[in-house]
Amino acid sequence: MSVYRCTAVSLKTTALDFKGNREKIIAAIQANENSSLILFPELCISGYGCEDTFYFPWVWEHSWKSLLEIAKVTSGKTVIVGLPFFQSPYLFNVTAVLQNGKILGLVPKQNLAQTGVHYENRWFTKGEESRNYAITPDGSELLFGSLLFESADFNFGIEICEDSWVQTRPGQYLVEAGADLILSPGASHFALGKQDIRKKMFSESSRNSSTAILYANLDGNESGRLIFEGGCMGIVDGHVKKEGPKLHFTDFESTHLDLDSTELRSNRARNFRSSGTREFRSRGKGLQRIEILPLKTQKSFDNSIQVSKSDLFQDFTRATSLGLFDYLIKSKTKGYTLSLSGGADSAACALLVKAGILFSQKELGPKYLESLGLDPKNLLFTLFQGTENNSEQTKNSAKQLSAELGFTHSEITVDSEVKSMLEKISAVKGLIPNWKDHNLALQNIQARVRSPLIWLLANLNGHLLLSTGNRSEASVGYTTMDGDSSGSVAPLTGVSKEFVLSWLKNVHEGKDIILPKINALEGILDSKPTAELKPLSEKQEDEKDLMPYPLLQKLERNFVFLGKSPDNLLESQEWSDAKEAEEGKKKFLKLFSASQWKRERLPPSFHLDEYGLDPKSSFRFPILSEISF
Repeated sequence: MSVYRCTAVSLKTTALDFKGNREKIIAAIQANENSSLILFPELCISGYGCEDTFYFPWVWEHSWKSLLEIAKVTSGKTVIVGLPFFQSPYLFNVTAVLQNGKILGLVPKQNLAQTGVHYENRWFTKGEESRNYAITPDGSELLFGSLLFESADFNFGIEICEDSWVQTRPGQYLVEAGADLILSPGASHFALGKQDIRKKMFSESSRNSSTAILYANLDGNESGRLIFEGGCMGIVDGHVKKEGPKLHFTDFESTHLDLDSTELRSNRARNFRSSGTREFRSRGKGLQRIEILPLKTQKSFDNSIQVSKSDLFQDFTRATSLGLFDYLIKSKTKGYTLSLSGGADSAACALLVKAGILFSQKELGPKYLESLGLDPKNLLFTLFQGTENNSEQTKNSAKQLSAELGFTHSEITVDSEVKSMLEKISAVKGLIPNWKDHNLALQNIQARVRSPLIWLLANLNGHLLLSTGNRSEASVGYTTMDGDSSGSVAPLTGVSKEFVLSWLKNVHEGKDIILPKINALEGILDSKPTAELKPLSEKQEDEKDLMPYPLLQKLERNFVFLGKSPDNLLESQEWSDAKEAEEGKKKFLKLFSASQWKRERLPPSFHLDEYGLDPKSSFRFPILSEISF
C-alpha cells in the first residue's frame, strides 16, 4: 500500500505582485513538508486579475522567473502552479508541474471562462491551439498540452477551473488514459451558495469516473472587484472527504487529502465505466505521457471527513468584510470614512468594517493590525451630516451604532451649505426653487452637498470613502450622482436591499458568525427606509418613491438574471397586487434603461450574488437605450 498526501492550497494573491505571490507560494511549500503533491490555484504566480497587462511581455517574463525560483524548493515533492505563458502567436493560461527542482511540463487551459464576471478569451487562447512542445524563455524544450503524469502506482492529470465546469471535460480523456487523480486549480469567485454547486459538480465528476479530485482555489479580494472563496476540496468516488477554510484572512490555508493508491485502483477496476464512441475514447489514449519519479509516501492515513455547511448570511459577512479588509491593506491607506445616516445601508457598511477587524484579530492575531501601523479604533470614522429634513431618530441611531462598535463619530449640519448654493443658483436662474416645481433638484442638492465634506474628512484622515448604495438602488438609479454615489468602494452594490435588511435582522438577533448583537439596529430596522431629503411633513419613504423592495428584487432578477421579456417580466403568481405589479414593471423598465450611465460611474463593487450590475465585472448594458416593442 502506498499512501500519498495530496495538498490543495488556497492562496491570497495580488495582481502583478510577483515577489509577494512567490514568497507566499514558497512559504506554503515549506509549510507542507510532508506532502507528496501540492496544488496551487490558477494563475497564482501573476495573479488572476491582471486584466490587459496580460498582454505585456514583462508580465510573462517575471512569471517565468518566479516559476524558476519556486522550482528550487520542490525537492522531494511535486508542485503544481499557474502562470501566463506565451507561445507565439498565442498567450495561454497554463499550469506548470514541478518536481525535484525541474519543470516537467506545461498544461494549458482548454476552456476559457467567458460568462458572468469572466472575460478570459480577451487575453488567452484555448489550449487546443498549442503545439505539443514549448520553447521556454531560456531556450529549453518542454512537453506542452494535455498531459498525463505517470508513476508506477499513481497517475494524475490536470484540468484548469473552467475545464471542470464544461460538459465535455478534459478530465474525461485523462480518466480514459489512466488518471487516478484529477487536479483542478481554480480562480473561482465567491457568490452566495456557489460552494454548494462546486461540491455537487465535483462529486458527480468523481463518481462517474471513479477517480479522486483535488481542487484548489484563490482566496480574498485579489484585484478589487472579485472576492475569491478559498474552500479547497478533496473528493473520492463521489464523496467530499475534505473541505478547507473559506474566505480566510490568512495568506494561505492547506487542505490535505490522503490517497491510498491500492484502494483507488481497486475501486476503479470495480466501478469504472467507459463511455462514448471509440473516437471519443481514442483522445485519452493519444494523450502525451510524462513519466515522473515516484511520489513521496507516508505511513499514516487520514480518512476522516471534514466538510462545512454553507450559510448565506455567514458567507456574506465573511466575504464582504474580507473584501473590505483586503481592499484596505492592499491600497495601503489608514482606514475608512463613512457618512453614517442612521439608515440600513450605512449601518451595514459600518458593521462589515467591524467584522473585518474582528476576523483579522481572530485569524491573524490581536496585534496584526498594529504591526501594519493601523489602529483598530481608527479604522472607521463616521460622520452624520444632518439637514432640517433629518429626524432625531436617525441622528440618534447613527450615534448609538458607532458607540456600540467603538468607532469615532461626529455630527455636523449642512443646511447653511445647501442655503448658500441655492442662493447662488437662484441669482443665476432668476427664481427661487420650490418643492412643487423643483422637487428633484432640492432633494439632490442635499445629498450632493454632503459629498465634498465627507471627501475632505476622508482625505484628512488618510482614509478610503465608503459608498453605501445597494444593488436595488443601482438598478433604478435611486442615487444622487456626485452625492451619495461618491466613494472609493461600494461594498453593498452586489446585493439587494431586501437581502441587506434580512442580514441586519440576523445580526440584531445575535446570530452572526462574528458580530455581537447590536442594539442600535432595533430602531433602524423598525423604521421605514427613507432618504430623508424631503420635508419631514411629507413622510418620505423609499418604497413609496419606488415600489416595494421585494417587488423590485423580483423584477430585477427576472430581467437581468433570467432574461425574461419586458412584456412578460412578471408572472401573475409572483405578486398578489396586479395593479402594483404592472405599475412597478413600467417604472422599473423605464428607470433601469435611464440609469445605466449612473451604474457606469458607481465606485468599484464586490460580486457577491448569482448576478450583479457592475458593468465592469457583471452586466453590460447600453448607456443609451429605450425598451419598446
